[in-house]
Amino acid sequence: MINKLGIIYRAFGSAKLAIFLFFALALTSIMGTVVPQGLSPEKCRSLYSSGLYSFLDFFDIFDMFHSWWFTVLLGLLAVNLIVCTVTQFRRIYSVYLVPGRGIDDDTVFQSSQFKKSYRSDKGLSEIEGQSKRLLKSLIGRPVSVRRGGSSYLFAEKGKYSRLGVVFVHLSVLFILAGSLIAAIWGFDGRMTIVEGETSNRVFLSGEGHAVMLDFDIRCNDFTVDFYEKGVPKEYLSDLSILEKGKEVLSAPVRVNHPLRYRGLKFYQTTYGVAQKSYFLVKVRNKRTGEETLMKMGMMEKVPLPGAEAQLAIGEFRPDYQGRGPAVLGVLFEEGKPHRMFWIRKEGMFEKSKEDGNFTFNLEDFKRYYYTGLRVTKNPGMPLVWDGFLLVLIGFILNLFFAHERIWVRISDLKEGCEISVAAGSSKRREVLEKKLHKFSRKLGLE
Repeated sequence: MINKLGIIYRAFGSAKLAIFLFFALALTSIMGTVVPQGLSPEKCRSLYSSGLYSFLDFFDIFDMFHSWWFTVLLGLLAVNLIVCTVTQFRRIYSVYLVPGRGIDDDTVFQSSQFKKSYRSDKGLSEIEGQSKRLLKSLIGRPVSVRRGGSSYLFAEKGKYSRLGVVFVHLSVLFILAGSLIAAIWGFDGRMTIVEGETSNRVFLSGEGHAVMLDFDIRCNDFTVDFYEKGVPKEYLSDLSILEKGKEVLSAPVRVNHPLRYRGLKFYQTTYGVAQKSYFLVKVRNKRTGEETLMKMGMMEKVPLPGAEAQLAIGEFRPDYQGRGPAVLGVLFEEGKPHRMFWIRKEGMFEKSKEDGNFTFNLEDFKRYYYTGLRVTKNPGMPLVWDGFLLVLIGFILNLFFAHERIWVRISDLKEGCEISVAAGSSKRREVLEKKLHKFSRKLGLE
């Protein structure tokens, strides 16, 4: 049983598995950028043949980054990183971080990067005292031990820089964990609210169902400013959060300035004139002189009196060409192509728009805007930010710090003593070499 667990542990910690998973995630991510994500099923069916659509839909390619198999790949990569991180940390701890390990190990004086031996006429105690003071000034406070007539000294600094790779591994784990949490418990959707109304229904992007929030959003007011050419300059929603009918928060929401509440973000994305808006249009039949006042809604076809024709309002401008409110009229006549023209408020221009047998005047209107909000929930985002912080710490430890170690063995001889010096550094070896030269020179060994 233990051998089987060991085999499984080594399999999950292998570099081959990590390389395979990285390539698999990279290739599938490319697929996710080629195939449009988050579209409605009807839109996806219109883009692909029935057979290809069935295949892509079976493997959740249209919402690939939330599919079960993509989540499994991320999970396997997380397990692989956990095993590798644990293995790496155990090795680093046992070799570099155990206090007092290897102080009196004689093999380091044969296998280290830098190794030298010297003879001195001074006594062991004198050399030992000088060496301790020099090591403290060059590296750090040394530790010492006596064994078999020899004194062993060891000093080091920057040993925790060895953990840089561990921090990098942990950062990837945190980011993966945050992504998995967001994929399972997060969502990205849209909601539409008419001025003065409330809603708690969020329609998920690319899906047919909605999420019901346990609180309500009310749009108290919506304002939009236009440039002279009619292009929107800025639009803003005045929103309130209602908990059990009681207002607990009220704040304006504009583009790139979302409202945050209970882990959700509400972004201003779009707007429009709501269906509940109405417009009073006076229609005059030029042949009969008859005038009719029609109450019309947005995109609603209304029959014209005494004619086989219909009129609809397709757009509203609060200040068309800087000369007051106007609506875009669309005239539908039997056997003729539809025609479009702007209908303005009476008295704002010299004459109303004439079209065929009718003239049209915008008498009055009651306009309601709706606000379009993007609603996101990403409970894994704190872990993602922690992951970025960990990778920053790991890079700093790896790039700007080095683990430097110096061993000194002072062996007592009949006349004087023998001094053996060994040293190693994880990087910037020329810096350590200069310190060793200074150490031997101040001891009077060179």
